[in-house]
Amino acid sequence: MPRALISVSDDGFTYTTLNGATSRYSDTGQAITYLGDYAKETATALTVTIDDGTKKTEIGIDETGRVGAATTPATSAEAAADESSDASSTDGAVSSAEASSASGDGSAESAGHPEHADQSPNAQSAGGQNGFAAQDDSSGANGESYPMGTPFSGPAAPAAPTVKKTPVRKRSARNRPQRLKKITIPGLVLIGLAILMIGAFVVPNIVPVDSPDTPQTIGSEQQLNPASELSVDKTRDIVPSYDNSPAWEAEVPKRASVTASDRGVLLVNDNRLEVLDVDTGKTRYKAKIDESPTFAVDTVIDGRPALLWQSGNTAEALFDGESKPKTYQLPDNARITSAGTSVLIKSGNKLSTFGADGLENVPTPQAGSTPMAIDDDEIFSSDWNGPVKAKNIKTGDERSIKLESPGDELKIIDWISAGHGKAITLWGEQGASTNSGHRIQLVVHSLEDGSILSTVTTTTDIVGEKSWVRGQAGERAYIGPYLFDLESGLLLMDVSSRDIHLSEPRGSIVPCTMDTNTSCLLAGKQAFKTDTDLLAVVDDGDEALVLGDDSTVRAYPKKSDTQDR
Repeated sequence: MPRALISVSDDGFTYTTLNGATSRYSDTGQAITYLGDYAKETATALTVTIDDGTKKTEIGIDETGRVGAATTPATSAEAAADESSDASSTDGAVSSAEASSASGDGSAESAGHPEHADQSPNAQSAGGQNGFAAQDDSSGANGESYPMGTPFSGPAAPAAPTVKKTPVRKRSARNRPQRLKKITIPGLVLIGLAILMIGAFVVPNIVPVDSPDTPQTIGSEQQLNPASELSVDKTRDIVPSYDNSPAWEAEVPKRASVTASDRGVLLVNDNRLEVLDVDTGKTRYKAKIDESPTFAVDTVIDGRPALLWQSGNTAEALFDGESKPKTYQLPDNARITSAGTSVLIKSGNKLSTFGADGLENVPTPQAGSTPMAIDDDEIFSSDWNGPVKAKNIKTGDERSIKLESPGDELKIIDWISAGHGKAITLWGEQGASTNSGHRIQLVVHSLEDGSILSTVTTTTDIVGEKSWVRGQAGERAYIGPYLFDLESGLLLMDVSSRDIHLSEPRGSIVPCTMDTNTSCLLAGKQAFKTDTDLLAVVDDGDEALVLGDDSTVRAYPKKSDTQDR
């Protein structure tokens, strides 16, 4: 029968060792909850030794997850715990090469370079772009050979199987992320039973009041996060909190691809392209085209907002207030990313961006550094270990930004994205990589001074290979189950414990799926079940654009405070 050890440490946390892996919980009840889930999902009975530092108590968990008396003598459990401790000590003596040392400058270039961001308009709305491709880790790291015993070392606790995966129903203009593997939390009965059994010797935890001046750290395994406040509701509104009477509507061709943003509604049908005004629904621009756009985005060109799209080696920018777009000739094999507020173009080793009079050259970062994004005339670049360099592309002024470390002995194991004033990175202990199964830190830094805006304790299984997806209007971004406020950099929602899967945000509203195939819209801390195909939220959130089943785009105004009451 497998054995597990639960120990209460001086730092107020509870550590569970199972199958050679150590994980951290906020209290003993939570640790037993996890072990009960594991026993039930794997149909494996467990013997559990609970050590609070002064005495040891042994309990048993059967194949159904039920907690009861231990079936083996306590002395055997103590011996098993000692063996587990000795094994951890032995593993701790094993040294391993750093993940970044195996990659070198060349690997950092390929791992950190922004994705092409080439996308068809019918794939998603114009605002969503990713930052970096995942690191190609070739070190062949074996998680079990690395040190254990801290929240960020050793393999993450094994996740029990979840409900069988079911294909998600496809909908237009929307990509669905893959389902996440996460152990479900059992009912209050098991938690209550666990607390009654161990309450006599559990040291209570004092949870500090959140302060806006301190980084936000949320342990994914602790369930102390906004997801616990998420509710699932029904709504009669086409879009939650928006009026059901449209301000305007416009018919579109039935087979047209439709993409919407703050700058316009982009329609592509066969060899015709049309842009509708988001305020009136009337045509701003239309023309015949030889190629369908592969990339569309809201951007800023020399301080002027514009809707920009790319077709082959040509790009066109329709500036606000203009009726005709400006045409740009792109270099051969150009790659484009809009990770920042301005678009960055890379052709070989040459960098450029869009200017009012044509393409403008951008200074190439020093050898070994990866160009990441352009914000407010500054290009941000970094080598694998940092610091981040910000160079003004007009004046040549340069500044260095050292990213604050989220913990001692932690280092960057992957660059996820940069731009819009934020850098998103993964941090771990020596030996951790994007696919090693270790517990890691997902960190959002400010590109103003390198300070930490928020951190999430997670595992490589949850975010290691995921992309950072910015939403339309630049208000929200998500990676895996974690939804962030893009302006503040703070975590808004963690849905890793819920059967909810995020899609590209539209303003402050996030399309999602739940229960394997039910479409929903996530607004605030509520998920509303609805089949509404939300294209965009425009005019600073005052209007929602929806594509109806009758091939009609409609604009619904925000409800007034009086209507909400």
